[in-house]
Amino acid sequence: MKYLTIDTTTKVTALSLAQDGHLVGEGFLHTGTTHSEKLIPMLDQLLNAASWKLEELDFIGVVRGPGSFTGIRIGIATAQGLAQVLKKPLIGLTSLDALAWAGWGRPEETVVILDARKGEWYYARYRYLQTMVCVDGPMAITPEELMAKLKQKKEQFFLVGDAVKGAKQYLEEKLGTQAVIPLEHHYLPRGAYAACEAWAQWLKVKDDPDLADKAVLPFYIRLSEAEVNYRKKHNQQETGSC
Repeated sequence: MKYLTIDTTTKVTALSLAQDGHLVGEGFLHTGTTHSEKLIPMLDQLLNAASWKLEELDFIGVVRGPGSFTGIRIGIATAQGLAQVLKKPLIGLTSLDALAWAGWGRPEETVVILDARKGEWYYARYRYLQTMVCVDGPMAITPEELMAKLKQKKEQFFLVGDAVKGAKQYLEEKLGTQAVIPLEHHYLPRGAYAACEAWAQWLKVKDDPDLADKAVLPFYIRLSEAEVNYRKKHNQQETGSC
């Protein structure tokens, strides 16, 4: 089974081509340009390098959040367009579940933290039990609340996610020897991680492809600023009319 994964939930544009759960190739760009500028050229280059055609794909996996609201929409719209044109099943993944594969086989629990802005992180914690199992989260949480939660456990944690980059010193100061922080190219989103999660999800639906998502929905955890403002305005109008 050949498949493509798309992840535009963070500042990293991450693509992968994989077959039967094995990585064939991946694209990774962490630049200042937007996903809409990078996504299609990266996909074309990756397909050409692998000598694959879109028509050969058996399914498409897309990371649906949490993360950047704009990035989530770009990734889902691209994946849905491809799936519709190619008439291929679409598999939805979460960014937290995908990044958890960075901790595959490790003895520590894997803690995934993504920048949620507004002084919060998107967080989930995983344990490796022949596969990656989520044991806490997902949720939006302040760094202070998460540090208190982890220090109670008194064990080591393998920390991954884009929030690690700006918080490395903070994590080391607060957690001390509890913090195990890999190199940057291990803790940022990668196409390889999404490829692993997409294959795990496909194995759950392979005998009945109709179970695959017809319309993958964004997974935000927290409302966008626009939605918050709309609800405030809507509630005010309702209150004023009573």
